[in-house]
Amino acid sequence: MKYGQELIEMLEKEIANYAEVMADRQRRINAWQTDEDDCFISQRCDERGINLAKDKIALIKDGGCMWFPEYATLDGTLIKARWCNTKYGYSLRAEMPDGSVVWTTADTKKGLAKKGIKKVMCKRPAWFAFHSSQGGMIGVYTGSYAPFPSDFNYATGEPASVEPVEVEDCE
Repeated sequence: MKYGQELIEMLEKEIANYAEVMADRQRRINAWQTDEDDCFISQRCDERGINLAKDKIALIKDGGCMWFPEYATLDGTLIKARWCNTKYGYSLRAEMPDGSVVWTTADTKKGLAKKGIKKVMCKRPAWFAFHSSQGGMIGVYTGSYAPFPSDFNYATGEPASVEPVEVEDCE
């Protein structure tokens, strides 16, 4: 698996390839060999590919980590928590260190504290995944890439640890 400078070089080649494909497409459009209306999806995908490669390069150069919101007990112990869509609306389900499960609809610092929970920011190795709320061609066109906590640090080539690189309280 490529990482660090080797991965940056591969991504730079990818950007050059996208630029070459886009230039060739524009040449064919200008020569009336194809219509721009027939190319809007591939144009969007190529532009998105360039932006994704640039974002990956920036992430690698920045150490391969990003900040992600997570939850912890008031004493700072990280806990598993996620928002769930229940019949009463969205609720936070938090698994406490003692094995109990706490549910709350609170999302403010004060409301979470009443349940013994606080929101923290954790610095973890990251990478990018494609997300879209639609399906088919509209999903391809309107979707975007978003960072996610990765099991691998693409800057250093090391596997991610269970513990975050750094933790900060949300203010």
